[in-house]
Amino acid sequence: MAFAARSQHQPAIPITVIGGYLGAGKTTLLNRLLQNPGGRRLGVIVNDFGAVGVDAELLAAANDTGVINLPNGCVCCTLGSDLFETLISLRDAEEAPEHIVIEASGVADPAVTAAWGTAAGFEPGGVIVLAAADSIRRQLVDKYVGGEVERQLARADLIVLTKADLCSGSERQAACNVIKSISQSALVDGSDVPVDVVLGLRPSERPDVASVEHDNRYARWSWTGGVIPAASVDNLLADLPLGLLRLKGWIDTGEQQLLVQVVGTRTSVAPSDSGVAGSRLEAIAVSGEFEPHAFTARFDDVVG
Repeated sequence: MAFAARSQHQPAIPITVIGGYLGAGKTTLLNRLLQNPGGRRLGVIVNDFGAVGVDAELLAAANDTGVINLPNGCVCCTLGSDLFETLISLRDAEEAPEHIVIEASGVADPAVTAAWGTAAGFEPGGVIVLAAADSIRRQLVDKYVGGEVERQLARADLIVLTKADLCSGSERQAACNVIKSISQSALVDGSDVPVDVVLGLRPSERPDVASVEHDNRYARWSWTGGVIPAASVDNLLADLPLGLLRLKGWIDTGEQQLLVQVVGTRTSVAPSDSGVAGSRLEAIAVSGEFEPHAFTARFDDVVG
């Protein structure tokens, strides 16, 4: 994968962290992202225990570019300096990625790793935690790892349920119930989950009108408008629909432009100098848990 040269004026690089206990399917998901990155130039950092980087070798067999293997260690502590140096080298490279994905060790806290997304030149892209439907309940009550598994779920922005095909319908529901008792974050089916759910939306250059597209499981929504008073921004972004998975775009307050990013239950708003005219937002949500027309009206009603 040949990366285009990165100038100092390009936007910050999102960092998405993929976590989950050992065997949850992180490497499988990373393989899928490398095979179908949704038009992104990905840089992938693989972290897992073991003297040999087995996961990195598996990924390289599928796509031998964009994969970096940090040797023998846990991303959350002992190899922190290696991770920092790797991120900086990616950020400052002449051929830099547009998005960085870090696979956290199965015993690491992915939210700690995600803190690197606040460093200069980067932005948080979300903490995605995978949970295996056939084993998550057993892991949660394990006296050795239960606390860490629960902590991973509690600090996730989005949770992806994997391996549901290996258990009965009642077992799958029981797994969903226990996850929801720990986390208020959105829980999505891991079978063919769209890349935009995992990595976030890439707002189109010029969506001309409010629109919504549906498939069987997800709805994609977009909206454009004029100036939104700064005093209305907090209320607009409060109490968002439960089915909303990702929201990204810009709000023009008339005095400044704000970059808005929502990942599950986490919302960030920051000044932006992208030069986009007016307000422009795009979202992806769970079909049946999101009313697009009401969401459109929410923004139309406050445009100045």
